[in-house]
Amino acid sequence: MLLGLINTIMRKILQKLFFAVLVINCSALYSQTTLPGTIEVENGDLSQNNNHFERNIVGSGNGGTNNIVLGFRKTRTEEVDGDGESGAGVNGTIINNVTVTADGNYDFTFTYFKNSNDNTITINSTDATGGNSTTLASFTLIRNDASGNNTATTSSYSTQTVTGVALTTGINYITITNAASAILNLDNVIVSASSAAIPPTMTSNGTGNWNEASTWTVSGTAATTPSTTPTAEYDVVIGAHIITIPSGMGAAEAKSITCAAGQGGQLILRQNNTLTVTDDISFDKSNDGMILYAQNGNFSTVTFGGSYLSGKKTTIIKRLSEDKWTLVSSGLNNSKQFKTLDDSRNYTVKVGTKHAFGSYDDSRPAFDAAAPAGTTGKYVYVNDGYGTGPTWGSGIGWATKSDEDPANTSDSKHDVVFQGDLHSADVPVSLANAGFNLVGNPYPTYLYGNDDTVEATNNVLTVNADKLTEPTLWFWDSDNETWITKNQSSGAYHISPLQGFFVKTNAASTSFSFTEAMQTHTSNSDTFLKSSSSNFSIDLSIENEGRTTSTLVNYLENTTTSFDNGFDSSTFGGYSSTLEVYTHLLDDNTSKKLAIQSLPNNNLEDMIVPVGISAAVNSEISFTAETLNVPTGYKVFLEDKLKNTFTRLDEADAKYTAIVSEKTTDGRFYIHTSAKNVLSTESELLKSISLYKSSNTTLKIVGLSQGKTNLKLYNVLGKQVLSHSFSANGVKEISLPKLSKGVYVVQLETETGKLNKKIVLE
Repeated sequence: MLLGLINTIMRKILQKLFFAVLVINCSALYSQTTLPGTIEVENGDLSQNNNHFERNIVGSGNGGTNNIVLGFRKTRTEEVDGDGESGAGVNGTIINNVTVTADGNYDFTFTYFKNSNDNTITINSTDATGGNSTTLASFTLIRNDASGNNTATTSSYSTQTVTGVALTTGINYITITNAASAILNLDNVIVSASSAAIPPTMTSNGTGNWNEASTWTVSGTAATTPSTTPTAEYDVVIGAHIITIPSGMGAAEAKSITCAAGQGGQLILRQNNTLTVTDDISFDKSNDGMILYAQNGNFSTVTFGGSYLSGKKTTIIKRLSEDKWTLVSSGLNNSKQFKTLDDSRNYTVKVGTKHAFGSYDDSRPAFDAAAPAGTTGKYVYVNDGYGTGPTWGSGIGWATKSDEDPANTSDSKHDVVFQGDLHSADVPVSLANAGFNLVGNPYPTYLYGNDDTVEATNNVLTVNADKLTEPTLWFWDSDNETWITKNQSSGAYHISPLQGFFVKTNAASTSFSFTEAMQTHTSNSDTFLKSSSSNFSIDLSIENEGRTTSTLVNYLENTTTSFDNGFDSSTFGGYSSTLEVYTHLLDDNTSKKLAIQSLPNNNLEDMIVPVGISAAVNSEISFTAETLNVPTGYKVFLEDKLKNTFTRLDEADAKYTAIVSEKTTDGRFYIHTSAKNVLSTESELLKSISLYKSSNTTLKIVGLSQGKTNLKLYNVLGKQVLSHSFSANGVKEISLPKLSKGVYVVQLETETGKLNKKIVLE
């Protein structure tokens, strides 16, 4: 009898349990909420959660509130209390079957209790199992006992409303997700029609190209200018799809871009494109949320006016010159070194334990092969053991090199890869030392370089003018293995994305500035922008064994024949190049080598410009010139004093070739601008002589023709203080006696005439 009673009781208990389970499951499967209306979350499908005895279950709590979802959170499995949790955590998920009566904007009011950390909750449109998810809204649910946030106590519930959630009649399931491991008790969600209009929205409906209508579903209010592909009027939402801005598409625009949470959506920009986003950019993918390619063509650039919200990673893949050193920057914020060096797409060189990523330190001694390894040389290279902490730094330049094998023409593996966050603010760069510093463009855009661009104020040189000993930028030309020099007289130019370059800072400077206002999509075809100036200029180039480098002479108003800082620029002095061409000052010459020289735009025939070359001994050098805006009636000649020749260079296909028998050629080559059709060697000999102090005890004379020469030195009273005779052969240095400070006149008498020059001894 007792056994029969027990069986009866057990049968009734099992029937009640079965009925409860049946009610819950059938509700999840068949209960449907019409919206607007109230979503009773306990009727939702909880089956996608891990089994846990006290989490993501229907129950009661917090002041006796019944029929709630208890412990709604990300959780691992623990079916029975005391078993211990196991397996991977799964996001808390409630799937609710709904019918949306009309397209529109809706407000979602959550009734909940939460006494731990704030959580990020997402509202998604899904299928019946939570798949094919598109994020409708993502927001932070505030703990309801946080001071000042709500009036709820620990035993009561509060509400929080998310406004303006766009719903369409095509939505059948709304899934609420909590990705945090912090408990939330959820009672219901009241969905009401919103008074706010849904903004024009483009939502991806599959993997495809940005510029194809089939990629997008349009919703929200009508745009002022309706479109079937994204424009600056549309908020763009990317679901579980890969969206590509194809190579050469051109200008892409959006009001905002959001990659839906948990969907793994991705945006790819191929080369020769621009992307302009008015407001925010948000990516959810942990790596490669957005990939920018710069492999064959112009860099794809990105600008945005809001915030880079997610903190997830943008990846930049840049093609380097084959097997040649290049100056680069990461172009990103918080770009970790290990993300580059451990990436299978990165092909920079490694020798032993050292990686071909060198930071520059001007305070270190120049490289000495005889010194202990690592103790000399301006570059300090990344070694193995870099760990996961170090970054490439924001606005810092690096020297790197790809592992391209030049003997293997099919080998295209010479990319560098950086991962990080987009900068959404100005970038100050801390400088450890005065002198030469290697910095780099911190944005995935071009930068205005000087005041000849459309940005006369917000450009790199103008913003940093007071920090530089010379307002000059030095760029390494990887292909020709020479320096390209730019200053305020260079004509408009833009600095490329990921471009590293040198500046020379003064002792008082501790930082260098990059600002958002410097950014532009305008490129230089990934070279440097050609000048559109109307000024007369001579760009003199030399070519040696396939390598080319040049020096620039500008003729400008308000410049002098002495050094004009900002308009004259020295050659790079951090370390030497094996191929150089430069000019010397016409007055106050101190042997300074000039990559750019600016001269007055009058008395052209009186200004004969000394040209110097550094090249391998006994190498063949070919001269050419690009001349712009040559004054009417004038011609440009190159003089070779050693060969007693003048060659006109401003004609089409003009070239002059010479053998350089010494490493340097000071005193041999000169640029002449003349109205004469032919220049006479005799008439030009004295004009091309340059005379200056190489020190306070040495007088240097450059440009002398062969033959007997007499030199006399007079003070301002006309008293002769030095007389010296010698046989000239191009260059002559003369030791000076100990003389008082002041002005002196040098009288030079050669076989072709006399020349007087003034010098100042200090």
